[in-house]
Amino acid sequence: MTIEGLLGGVRVGDHHPVRVMGVINLSQESFYSKSFVRPKDAVERVMHLVEEGSDLIDVGAVSTAPGSPPISEKEERTRLIPALKSILGAADVEISVDTQRASIADEVLSLGASCVNDVLGLGDPRMANVIAEHGGSLIIMASRNRPGDLLGMTEIITVLGERMRSAVKVGVSEERIILDPGVGRWVPEKRPEHDLAILDGLGRLRALNRPVMAAVSRKSFIGERLNRPDPGARLSGSLAAAVIAVYNGSHVVRTHDVSASLDHIRMAEAIRGRPPLVRRGDVEAEVCAEVGHPGDLVQIMKRIGVGEGGSRTMGGKGAFRAVHLRGVGSMEAVIIKQEMLARGGDAAIPMGALRCDPGRMEVLVLGTAAQIKGLIKNLKGQPFNLPAVGEAIGMAMEQIEDPKRYC
Repeated sequence: MTIEGLLGGVRVGDHHPVRVMGVINLSQESFYSKSFVRPKDAVERVMHLVEEGSDLIDVGAVSTAPGSPPISEKEERTRLIPALKSILGAADVEISVDTQRASIADEVLSLGASCVNDVLGLGDPRMANVIAEHGGSLIIMASRNRPGDLLGMTEIITVLGERMRSAVKVGVSEERIILDPGVGRWVPEKRPEHDLAILDGLGRLRALNRPVMAAVSRKSFIGERLNRPDPGARLSGSLAAAVIAVYNGSHVVRTHDVSASLDHIRMAEAIRGRPPLVRRGDVEAEVCAEVGHPGDLVQIMKRIGVGEGGSRTMGGKGAFRAVHLRGVGSMEAVIIKQEMLARGGDAAIPMGALRCDPGRMEVLVLGTAAQIKGLIKNLKGQPFNLPAVGEAIGMAMEQIEDPKRYC
């Protein structure tokens, strides 16, 4: 399941470099006072960020840090629009605007901004319609009633999925939707441990098949864990958090510190490698989850006294895999499910497969490494395109350890 998206005219996703989004902060109330840029200095700051390596710039005029005073729409417009006009007239870079208001979004997209970064997660009921009307890109942050008020990854995935589908329903291009899990102490209930758990579980967002943005720069969870109350002293912690975010799957990093972040991002990107994914004709197979390795389990079993034969047999039974298939026909999907059920595993198939609907569809194969190995072997003698499906699954499984994934 290749993830591919667009932020303005910038391609983001699995087969593109992790993109760096520099921050222009026009709000004096920001939690990080050194990030504040006066409107008259905005163009110079943008040029500096681009020279440092920014692929995109995110411009905002309202602080959402806990305790920040409310800013009226009039004041947001006064701070934002003149500076934005100057930036758009002088800089050749994609501009995102950080706003929760659909009326502001409408104006900035009309002026030439290409993306809206909505930390309220479509809390304004008109926001998605405005994005759709302009054909803009949209960053949806995980929020239910207040910015960043979701505490756990299960809740985050659920709400982001709902908001994404509602945006697509009114005409926002799915290709232009980017997701942000909402790291940071946006609400008093959110503690550092919540943010750490979100970063650790970031890979789960692949289930939504959209690019992910990590906005961790100098945030309070870093300060609390490292005893750095001053955001100005959180650079090292920010870089470490960005590395973990990239390794766990982020496609975009939003940061105050572009040049300092670049080498860290590129190294984390290199270690992460490409997803274990193979295409064979119309079929695509990706190992989207893996737990345990048969070889490691064999060594554990030998250590606890299991016999040689039993260790080899049990090793494959103790390693679990989820393989996502795309481009499978309805009869092929039904056969794959039957084959997995016969081995004690399973496969999730669309209702359309049971109705023998025409066209290509997606299948999720769930089982142990041993069960999936048996499936691959049996698909070789099956009709339709199933031999190619089996070959794609086998090659995707082999890619888990293939050094070429890291080239």
